[in-house]
Amino acid sequence: MVKIISADEIKETIANYTPDKAEQFHNQSAKLADKQFEVSIKSSSNSKVILMSGGTASGKTEFLVTQLIHKKCVAMDATLYTELGAQIKIKKIIKEKKSPVIYAVIPDDIKRAFIAFLNRDRKFSDTHFYRTHSGSRRTLLWVAKNFPAVEIHVIESSYTKKKEVRFTEIIFNNRKELISYLTGKLLSEADIISILQSQL
Repeated sequence: MVKIISADEIKETIANYTPDKAEQFHNQSAKLADKQFEVSIKSSSNSKVILMSGGTASGKTEFLVTQLIHKKCVAMDATLYTELGAQIKIKKIIKEKKSPVIYAVIPDDIKRAFIAFLNRDRKFSDTHFYRTHSGSRRTLLWVAKNFPAVEIHVIESSYTKKKEVRFTEIIFNNRKELISYLTGKLLSEADIISILQSQL
């Protein structure tokens, strides 16, 4: 069974944490998650390590616990929204002679993801939503271009008519197709704000 490292779960172990103050504890829990991740990949006997990617409330955690739960490996449940953060994690995995595998969850509708974000118990500023959705897409493209050996799976999250989350993997014939797709998915923070303002 997959061993999940999650900053959100670690937050709940920190003294005085409450969901309405989640953002105040984010840096602390992220640092603890990074340390736990490093220890876990060193001790793991499995050859692959999963890195989740995607903006907050995109469906990453649900995908991880419903679709990847039976994989025997370590998985980092994070947004992967900075190039530096992705580079550090990938290099640490490779240093341990393991293979990084990225599962990127991209919502079919940014408005739907924003509404889910607003309704979560864990409260963050709207800026956190814009930053992670824009940054995770930019970083994923950067990884695709600069780490050609890294296995990347792109998953589209959507809702069925019964309001159930559905996950669909986008299949690419080669890296060039993947890079072209990710280039088309780039959104700046200003783009996201503009889309939401026009739809909400």
